Amino acid sequence: MSDQPEEMLDTKHFDNVPEWPVFAVTGDLVSGRIPVTRVSSWRKLPELLEAPFFNRPKTQLIFRGHRRYDWPLTPSLGRFDTRRIITQEVADAQLRLFRRAVRGRLSDRTLVEMEEEYELWSVGQHHGLLTPLLDWTYSPYVALFFAFEVDDPRQGELENPYRAIYVLNKTHVEAADQCPDVSVLEPRKDDHGRLVNQAGLFTYTSYGNTLENFLIQSLQDEVLQDVPEDDEAEVLSNYLCKIYIPNEDRTDCLRHLRMMNVHHASLFPDLIGASSFCNIMVAEEAQQMREEEIVKRKQQETEKPLPEITEEIEVEPAEALIAEFQKVLSAPTDSAQVEASRLELIARELAAEIARNQYVDWEKRESIKAAMRNAARVVLRKYGYPASVREEVLDKLFEVVVPVKITEGQSES
Repeated sequence: MSDQPEEMLDTKHFDNVPEWPVFAVTGDLVSGRIPVTRVSSWRKLPELLEAPFFNRPKTQLIFRGHRRYDWPLTPSLGRFDTRRIITQEVADAQLRLFRRAVRGRLSDRTLVEMEEEYELWSVGQHHGLLTPLLDWTYSPYVALFFAFEVDDPRQGELENPYRAIYVLNKTHVEAADQCPDVSVLEPRKDDHGRLVNQAGLFTYTSYGNTLENFLIQSLQDEVLQDVPEDDEAEVLSNYLCKIYIPNEDRTDCLRHLRMMNVHHASLFPDLIGASSFCNIMVAEEAQQMREEEIVKRKQQETEKPLPEITEEIEVEPAEALIAEFQKVLSAPTDSAQVEASRLELIARELAAEIARNQYVDWEKRESIKAAMRNAARVVLRKYGYPASVREEVLDKLFEVVVPVKITEGQSES
């Protein structure tokens, strides 16, 4: 549901993000004053949706999924401005251009001639026009689909440990005089059926500020005025919040959503949607074939006769290595901010990564050592291990890895 510019990972940000159901206002460039929380997996979403938070009487919530954790609530037309806002001049100029460009191209000419601009903006949004609108959905599962729809491979030093779902209190926004600068729009025109199938709608924000700033301003006098600072996140989360979901198991997530009839072919009832659906299915089938081929090759290699050796190969037991890794990870003072269960998870994944690259002569080959170190560095970043001690910990980790020993003159097979 979004296509925003990428930003560098702020490792300190996640140190301040609590686990559901606790919210926090981090006050940084990533989330500002929007309350944030996180869950351990996308599989937790059904459990969350049963909580009272999502089932408040007379309160309608809407949802928006983001592929990256650091994408703000910025409409496409506002992404040229460093402040992430849209000015009246830019919006008027864009709408004038679009009115001229679509003359003779729309079956409903009244859309061009009508004074109500929202309908024309919605047509443009559907066809890729940069607009002041933001897409939302009544369905949290549709939002989850858009959060995980696109693969997100790491590029260079850019990393995306979490995807995100925003939750907006539609009831408050729609209430008369409560939040006049944010409007909810449900266009009458939907020629392609996407809005209906996606349970979709839009928000339209007055020019000159962001949605979250206008929303918080609307709460300042009557809701937030007497709220202690420590309680602000909990109160604000009832109106707007952001839920981080680990960027893991994307294929399983999309497969699960397909069983709920949430997929490209159902959400995009046109040829583009059908094509995307087919592309996803064939990609998953190809991936499964590759995995089966890898398993087959490993089985074949296991069945090969072992070479005769005159000295026993020393291999450190996996659990012992994991325990040693956990000791190393726990040693620095800064590691106290990482819970013990996450340290164990990091240790296990580090051991697995190193095992995958630990060839018999790895300690003599700089390229393999560099690859192992980079793989370990990615694991530490992925799980939010403190950046200040990562390199120090990496040095110590490789001190406890026992090299695989081979007798003199033994051939490799």
